[in-house]
Amino acid sequence: MTAAHDAEELLRAGEPLLAYDAIEAALQKNPGDRRLRQLRGLALARSGALRRANEELRALRNEGCRDGETLGLLARTHKDLALATPPGPARNRHLAEAFEIYLAGYEESARQDAVTDGYYTGINAATMALLLGNDERAHQIAKEVETLCARAINENLATGGNDYWVQATLAEATLIQGERDAAMAHYSKAASLAGHRYGDLSTTRHQARLLLEHLGESTGWLDEAIRVPPVVAYTGHLIDTPGRPTPRFPPADEERIKAVIRSELERLRPVAVYGSAGCGADILCLECARELGSDLHIVLPFPADQFRIKSVDLRPGDEWGGRFESLLDEADEVLVISQRPPPFGESIYAYANLIITGLARLRAQQLDTRLQGIAVWDGKPAGGEGGTGSVVSLWQRHGIPLTHVRMETGSADAAPAPETTPTPSPDRCRDTSGKWAFEYKIGTMMFADAVGYSRLTEDQIPLFFDHYAGAIADYNKASPYRPLHLETAGDGMYLVFDDPETAGRYALGLSDRIKGEDWAARGLPADLNMRIGLHCGPVFVGRDPITGMPLYTGNHTSRTARIEPITPPGQVYASSAFAAVAAAHGTESLEFSYVGRTGLAKDYGVLPLYHVKPC
Repeated sequence: MTAAHDAEELLRAGEPLLAYDAIEAALQKNPGDRRLRQLRGLALARSGALRRANEELRALRNEGCRDGETLGLLARTHKDLALATPPGPARNRHLAEAFEIYLAGYEESARQDAVTDGYYTGINAATMALLLGNDERAHQIAKEVETLCARAINENLATGGNDYWVQATLAEATLIQGERDAAMAHYSKAASLAGHRYGDLSTTRHQARLLLEHLGESTGWLDEAIRVPPVVAYTGHLIDTPGRPTPRFPPADEERIKAVIRSELERLRPVAVYGSAGCGADILCLECARELGSDLHIVLPFPADQFRIKSVDLRPGDEWGGRFESLLDEADEVLVISQRPPPFGESIYAYANLIITGLARLRAQQLDTRLQGIAVWDGKPAGGEGGTGSVVSLWQRHGIPLTHVRMETGSADAAPAPETTPTPSPDRCRDTSGKWAFEYKIGTMMFADAVGYSRLTEDQIPLFFDHYAGAIADYNKASPYRPLHLETAGDGMYLVFDDPETAGRYALGLSDRIKGEDWAARGLPADLNMRIGLHCGPVFVGRDPITGMPLYTGNHTSRTARIEPITPPGQVYASSAFAAVAAAHGTESLEFSYVGRTGLAKDYGVLPLYHVKPC
């Protein structure tokens, strides 16, 4: 199998982020490979990084790649940029650009009698004409596309090809012409041919929704005609350790619980499952999902060998350890979120639960499907931040539907416990002398520095603090988004916030303020700018024994500091953990576009990063 084939399979399965990372690795060996660069543009577009996708595909076109695939993908980015732009001249420019590119590709395909390129570029040209208000032209092209699709079906009959895209295209052509019943039939036929091509299905759903909204029609029937299975996030209790005083999940109950989980997953047939891998409910969910062919995404709070000691090998002589290792080997993704277990407390488990929920929600949004929770739970209210009850409370607060797999030892007939918010009981440690103490809790961190500070002349330093630092001070006074903690050192700043939304809105507002200043008029370099890195993770909170000042520190502080230096000037980058925690909290004011797995500063490793923008 080629790298391009592997990337295509990931894209069909609705995994644009994994596809992008695989393409990047392959391009390191073959930087000029046209197909890989086309697929990189498609992966960027599907992950929401529209401007980067547009730049990639325009570069290919300018280098002479004017085939239907390149032009079609380039036009798609203009279409998506148009839809992400408020109504007005900028939106219409993107729509017109997309129409011209699709139309040129369509006309070239007609000259070459290329059926597949013809119906692909033609249906998109028809859609752009409709969105631009040229209904007559849209109907004319859509009718011609129907004829091309009939030819494609005959060709596929002869070669054994799959008709998915032909049926999806016929659905759009008939919908553009106002033939709703015919469109529904073609969409249903396409869905029946899709198999596990969930990425393709979600693209078809997005396009259908776009057309229906433009035509002023209901989109309610799409879920039946083009169903994308849900994404599942799971949680649950560990198997009881020997001698547990009050049984909760006794080993004898394993088969019953597994049968209930299997039945629920068979009903849902999820695209993917997200969760951890502790012995008990986690491993049972993963094994059932693996049997059904769902993608497995495993989040571990710390490295696997240490996690196995703390959360898997709890019953001597049992087979949980081998089952754990087998699942790690077969998982589509294993994400380790901290370098080692903390010395105490539950915050790291609460953090892992936020990451699981957020990643699952982001995946569901990408696929235009729903997120479903499964909890193997005794029904008792949350007792701490990291347990099953706290995850259930999180899901209830944010409207995530929940399947409750009940434990025999709980109240079998009772309704789930009412929504609760666990009372944080801060994790604490103290040295033996009792002179200092730290809490260990989840924080949202930001590092920022001035781009161009090292080039300042001696006489510009006072101007820098008068004007650049002064602008930040003015912004801080006016901004409604407040940090818990702020430190400065020269041109750098370190801030800590309560939550990702506050941090993200603060960062974007500050970035805009700095970009909007005329620095040359103040005697400073005209290109003076700022770069900002964001991350979320557990940190130690206390007072510095030397200065007596508040202190927020730990490995995740260092990770944040390594993101900022690789952020382009004038932009805000965030870790995948930041994006996931924001999604877990239901944040809707921030938009995340995937940048890729990126090497951090000072050889600190590789981290998936996102470009943060306002919604």
